[in-house]
Amino acid sequence: MKLSPLKNVLKRELKKMFSRPIYLFSTLFVVAFGYLFFLTLINEGLPERLPVAVIDRDNSVMSRRFARELNTTPMTQVVANCANFSEARDLLQRGEIYGFIDIPPGFYKELLSGKRPEVSFYVTNSYLIAGTLSYKDMLTMSTLASSAYQREVLRAKGMDEKAIMGRIQPIVIDTHQIGNPWANYGVYLINVIMPGILQLVILLMTVYSIGIELKTRSSREWMSESKGSLALALSGKLLPYSVMFIILGIAGNIILYKYTGFPMNGSLLRFSAATILFVLAHQAIGILMIGLFPVLRVAISFAALYGILSFTYAGFTFPIEAMPPLAQGVSVLFPIRHYFHIYVNEALLGTSFVNSALSFMAIFIFLGLPFIVWDRLKKALINQNSPLK
Repeated sequence: MKLSPLKNVLKRELKKMFSRPIYLFSTLFVVAFGYLFFLTLINEGLPERLPVAVIDRDNSVMSRRFARELNTTPMTQVVANCANFSEARDLLQRGEIYGFIDIPPGFYKELLSGKRPEVSFYVTNSYLIAGTLSYKDMLTMSTLASSAYQREVLRAKGMDEKAIMGRIQPIVIDTHQIGNPWANYGVYLINVIMPGILQLVILLMTVYSIGIELKTRSSREWMSESKGSLALALSGKLLPYSVMFIILGIAGNIILYKYTGFPMNGSLLRFSAATILFVLAHQAIGILMIGLFPVLRVAISFAALYGILSFTYAGFTFPIEAMPPLAQGVSVLFPIRHYFHIYVNEALLGTSFVNSALSFMAIFIFLGLPFIVWDRLKKALINQNSPLK
């Protein structure tokens, strides 16, 4: 019994996948390694015990106490007591510390006389998270130290505790963080980095699997297996990758929301449906790219550029709303942006499907992109790597 064209193409692609290690290495291993790397990188939620230094030019009881209390904060650890600014700056430039605090001479004396001594902080923003967290702890510690000293002075003057706290902190802020009450960096980083890695691999693999047929001039053989049908040719070629990427995407969801305890306040089933659409949308974009640029090296370069830009336009590191209007409009061209909206609504906020419906529709629209280059790609495959003029 003769196999159907779809089965012929599928059988041919499976044979290629298992005969060349690059196919499985570039899919299973790269994605699995990315998952493992980032899950273990931020397994504690926040970086802790970041190395900092102290320049104590006062060397008083109060300045030494300040340095000890800074060392008790959860995110910083005093690893060096420097004699001068040059020594501390040298440690910072060598990457041995992420910041340092400079306590001026006369620090304690000015406190006793009711003056306001100036304490300087220096952090490196080359490491954004480490520098920001170091600065946060140093700023918090200096504020608390100042308030503690002021409280002791007011107590000595006979003021009652309620009046003291009213002067030190007249307005008490009651903070309730929505969606991520632990301030866990992993909750909003890993949930987009992992799909980001997946979409980049999908794009490159889709472009490569089609483009290699053009490069090796085997595209006519591929088309003959499908009896000249581009729909069957693409379906048979991409089906194994679709199944593999969908399994990897849903496995990532299960790991995050069932085993690592990341918040999922909505429907995991609905979010997994978004993951399936996310995979298929990026395969459609890959087809569009190889159709627009039916030369493997050009299409791969364009796919890599698009995949890297998608991390920026996801909006999880820098808000899209703060970008220029033109850049805000460009963000809709990336499925990961709409996927991020669904993640926020489903996982963090637990809202109904109505709030994510437009994002689901936006991702679904990407599935129609291959039809833009349908005839061009078919002619390129038949003409053996000859772009349409």
